[in-house]
Amino acid sequence: MKKLLLTISAVALSAATYAQVIVAGISPQSIVANYTHTWADPASGWGTPDFNIPGTYVQDTLMIVDDGSTGTNAQGNPISAEGCNPLINNLTGKIAVVFRNTCEFGMKALNAQNAGAVGVIVVNRNPGEVIAMGAGASGANVTIPVVMVDINDGLALIAAMQNGPVVAFLGNKTGLFPNDAGISGAATLLPRQAIIPSQLAQNGTEFNFDLGARVYNYGNQAQSNVSLNATITNPAGAVVYNNTVSGLSIAAGDSSDVDPSQANNLPNFSLASYPAGTYTLTYTVSLGVADNYDADNTLTTTFTVSDSLYGFAQVDAATGVPTGGNYYRPSTNNQTYSTCQVINNANASRLQANGVWFSATTSAASGAVLTGEEMALYLYKWEDVFADLNDANLAFNTLTEVANGFYYYPDDLQGETVYGAFTTPAALEDNQRYLACVQTVNLNLYLGHENSTNLTWNEAYYLQPMTPNESDGTWFANGFGSDLPSSMAVAIADNGVGIAELNTINGKAFPNPATDVVTVSIEGEGVASLVVTDVAGKVAMTNTLNLTTGQANVNLDALNAGLYIFNVTLENGKTAQFNVVKK
Repeated sequence: MKKLLLTISAVALSAATYAQVIVAGISPQSIVANYTHTWADPASGWGTPDFNIPGTYVQDTLMIVDDGSTGTNAQGNPISAEGCNPLINNLTGKIAVVFRNTCEFGMKALNAQNAGAVGVIVVNRNPGEVIAMGAGASGANVTIPVVMVDINDGLALIAAMQNGPVVAFLGNKTGLFPNDAGISGAATLLPRQAIIPSQLAQNGTEFNFDLGARVYNYGNQAQSNVSLNATITNPAGAVVYNNTVSGLSIAAGDSSDVDPSQANNLPNFSLASYPAGTYTLTYTVSLGVADNYDADNTLTTTFTVSDSLYGFAQVDAATGVPTGGNYYRPSTNNQTYSTCQVINNANASRLQANGVWFSATTSAASGAVLTGEEMALYLYKWEDVFADLNDANLAFNTLTEVANGFYYYPDDLQGETVYGAFTTPAALEDNQRYLACVQTVNLNLYLGHENSTNLTWNEAYYLQPMTPNESDGTWFANGFGSDLPSSMAVAIADNGVGIAELNTINGKAFPNPATDVVTVSIEGEGVASLVVTDVAGKVAMTNTLNLTTGQANVNLDALNAGLYIFNVTLENGKTAQFNVVKK
């Protein structure tokens, strides 16, 4: 786990990020792309080449390994292509393609090397999963490059191989081309939140953000007419921001920062009003001449104005909530593990926090499933006083719990984003830091983190915590790192007093969670109607309550385990709403 150590400014990021390590399809045209990947780093015990050194690469034709095994694995892929035994095919001069599954990465790579391979592409086992490759017992003897790609990308490469030769590039392209500029996700300014509640974005004063990026000259020729453009389109597709900085002069292997602290800068983004929906921010670098490698000239991200969510991870267009992408847990953890996100806004009193959206997976090797798994949900008022991440007073000593709840997995929903509600919603306060957290005690459980939002420059620029986490009672202000923000979102609702709220009374239930019978306690007497709905809004049970001294018992036998919303209406029209968890 990365511990907090931030003493840098927005313009003092390490020069090591000049190196441009890529896994790219070269031919045929159908596979030309940059692929998300991890690589075998000699600093982690491998004997492989160091891709941090400019010009360190391999480019050649792909070939699937064959170790002579029979049958298919659990993913339906041939076991022979796992490469766990000495290979029976000749890979001389080829980049080996091998499936991840049962044996160590180092053993797979060494078997490919012994068969003549000049590089190795490991195809990951689970979609969207990004993990580091351990060297194992054999990795120190591997002297060829080794990378791992997502299973969907790997299968696309393998499908293309059925129609003819496929050529790929693995390594550091810095200095390989005369004219080659680009930008990196680690050095761009993004919106301060990827999901901003519309209640907090009523005008440009309430919601706005700075734009900028570090523009790299990866080529071996100096450039004198580099430009950076930033464009933002609104949910209807209309361009609402379009500005360019041009005429940048950048020496070969150097970079130029475009941000508000520099002479070269882009205007702040703000609008008079923000229609709800998803906005798209695109940064584009141009050289003024043809770029010999333009796959890294554009970076696109999104932010969403939402009536019901607050978060740092991008919304998935298909589901309307964040998706996991990467799943992590602390390597030394043996008790509790929490992933969290911060809420802090000058107008937060307009909101109440109702619960959290999150996702999880279990270790495939463990055989564990999520069905019945209990997830604890917390909302803390973070009352330690500190200015920013560099403040020596930054601590997690005063966390006051203001809401809690539990989520029980109804099925083995591996990698699916689910919603857990707080037992009682919590009204928020202006300019007060809060931590919304999901906690597990299952050592086989991994929590979702964003795979497409890198907040490294945001963290260095704004110096504010975003997605902390907790391991065995120890807190880490930047979690697993600003390049891996948690992919949770807080469910929010309006907190203004209106006509409907004047008819609202307090209610609760105990014990909560409950097994068979729960006692409803209401500020009222007489007959009341009860409608119980699940978190999707489907009616699960109805009943009539006879309140005596404001209380009545409710039998829960008709309900499955899970979280339910109890809606009680008295004869005078007053209502109460609260959550109940059935074990």
